[in-house]
Amino acid sequence: MKRKLVKWAIIFSIVAFVFNLTALLMVFGYAPAESQMGEAQKIFYYHVPCAFSSYLMLFVSFVFSLIFLIKKTEKYDIWAWAGAEVGLVFVICVLVSGTVWGKSAWGKWWVWEPRLTTFLIIFLIYFSYLLIRIFGKIDSKTPTIAAVLSIIGFLDVPLVNRAISWWGSVVHPKKVSLEFEMKLTLAVSLISVIILSLSLLLWRVIADERVKEKNG
Repeated sequence: MKRKLVKWAIIFSIVAFVFNLTALLMVFGYAPAESQMGEAQKIFYYHVPCAFSSYLMLFVSFVFSLIFLIKKTEKYDIWAWAGAEVGLVFVICVLVSGTVWGKSAWGKWWVWEPRLTTFLIIFLIYFSYLLIRIFGKIDSKTPTIAAVLSIIGFLDVPLVNRAISWWGSVVHPKKVSLEFEMKLTLAVSLISVIILSLSLLLWRVIADERVKEKNG
């Protein structure tokens, strides 16, 4: 099983490298600059894919957390933990890229509006998840507590997705119109970041399994 994971992790890593290189070339050499925000808008091509990838990884953690609570099998806990950690990385990427983009485009690093606030809550929940994992290693109840927190945390994802429709937004438009070149660039960037997130997930699981084997 581990050999298959390593094989797939290598494949995903190579494909992610190729796609990300292609995406970067398209972002800076193919996609036109947005008329109002200019070059700052190009952050969009990684900001949005990082958001989708964070949702995907947190969904992985959500699913495996549910399975772990039902079956109490360690391998499911490993996948749940890996999904949460990789998801948190992309959540941080979204927050950092979003604040930089906001400062460049709208002159503000942060605005307390529904989508940003609900997304910040996701960060706080999964950062708490990470702290529980780090400081609760010797406690047998830690995996169960973490699983419950992961499930609760993922319930915030639909709120982030629907925040603009339900409560409006100061900086996020309800609809975005993109030229063909922009749509194509976004699609390639989305694929590249999702594949990258999958490769990181696999490497994270492999690393954890190796530690388990080493410790007996």
